[in-house]
Parts: sequence; structure tokens; C-alpha cells
Amino acid sequence: MGNMVCQYLEKRHILPYIVAMNNLGLILSLVFIGIIVGIGILLSKSDRFTAEFVRKFIHIGVSNWWFILIASFDSLAYALVGPILFILVNGIAVVTGAANVLGISDKRRNLGLVYFPISLLVLVIAGYSNTVPMWACGMGALAMGYGDGLAAMIGKHWGTKKIRGDKSLLGTLVMFVVTALVVTGFSLGYSLPSTWSFTWWISVVVVSGVAALLEAYTPHGLDNLSVPLGTTLIAFLLLGVA
Repeated sequence: MGNMVCQYLEKRHILPYIVAMNNLGLILSLVFIGIIVGIGILLSKSDRFTAEFVRKFIHIGVSNWWFILIASFDSLAYALVGPILFILVNGIAVVTGAANVLGISDKRRNLGLVYFPISLLVLVIAGYSNTVPMWACGMGALAMGYGDGLAAMIGKHWGTKKIRGDKSLLGTLVMFVVTALVVTGFSLGYSLPSTWSFTWWISVVVVSGVAALLEAYTPHGLDNLSVPLGTTLIAFLLLGVA
């Protein structure tokens, strides 16, 4: 059956185009991540930027890989290459201490560099296997990327009222607002039928609130797992039926 499909696609001149798009996606992924990490290394050389800022810059930047994913890959096999490569490279960097080049010596915090691509791996599998809609997976990935990243940057710089450890009330509010914007963007981008309804508004508030609480209260630096996966799940449960 698979050979018949491939033969049909070849006759229709579709298969070469699909393969080319997937290969282009792989190249774009490698180049994109290389640029983000390269900029991060340059920023770490300057006294103007803290190690935490550099880490979150890379965190936010890498999350944008999701757009390359949905634009380029139509095959799970191709889509898995990026996250698996991220996990391997980041894991080696943490274990060997190579991540210290970014000015970050806290091994526990460096493990977040591994946890996030693990989350991406799970979301890619869930999305491409149709277990969870891609729009929900994207919400989780970008809520973590932009929400957690900006919450840390803004919260640590201006947040004076702490709610747990180094987590500030301001950072949690930033996480809530950014997640709400991400959910709105994906709702519009995927034309979810319930968008702008009263139920949708309530769902956005709940999803954003859950994401903010997970970011603030997940212990041992595991929020890079709990936030994207938890946000994806609650978004799917609420917005999928809203």
C-alpha cells in the first residue's frame, strides 16, 4: 500500500516536492538553532548581559523553531530530527560543562536546556500522531518559550514581591499575559470555531492561569516539562470543546 502511494505521488510530481520541503526544513532548523546559540555566546561575552538573560534569550529563540516545524515538515520522522538533536547536543553540553561557555555554571538550571527539547519531542509526537491537535501543541511550546522566558527576564529585573524562591508576582503575571496572547494567536491562526465566544474567554483565562501556576510552583526546575505539557493538555481539553 505504501509503495502504491509513493508511486502515485511520484507520478503526480508531488513526492519530490514533499521530500525537498522536509530536507529544507532540516537545513533551516540547523541553521536557525546555530544562529540562536551563536548570538547567545556573543551576548555572554558582554558584561551588559547576565547569564540568566542569555539562557532565556536562547530559550525564547529556540521556541520559534515551532514555526519552522509546521511550515516545513509533513512527516513525523523528519520532524523528530530537530528535538532529538537538541536533546543530544544540549545533554552533552550540560554533562561535559560546555554549557558553561554561556556563563551558566548551575547544573540544575542547565538541565532546563535538556528538559525543554524533551517537551518539544513529546509535543511533536503527540501532534503528528494526531493524539493532540497541533494548535494545542503549539500553544504549549510557545507558552513555555515566550511566557517562561519573558517572565524570568522581566520578573528577575523588576519583580520585587516574591511568591516562591526567586519567582516574583510580576513574573507570574507576565507568564499569564504572554500565555493568553499565545493562546489567542493560535486560536486565530487555526481559526478555532469558538474564538471570541464567552466560553473561549473563560478557557483562555483558565489555560493562562494554569500555565502561570505551573511556571511559578513546579519544583526542582522541572517547569520546562510541566508548563508546555500541562498547558497543551489543558488547552486541548478546554478549547477543543469550547
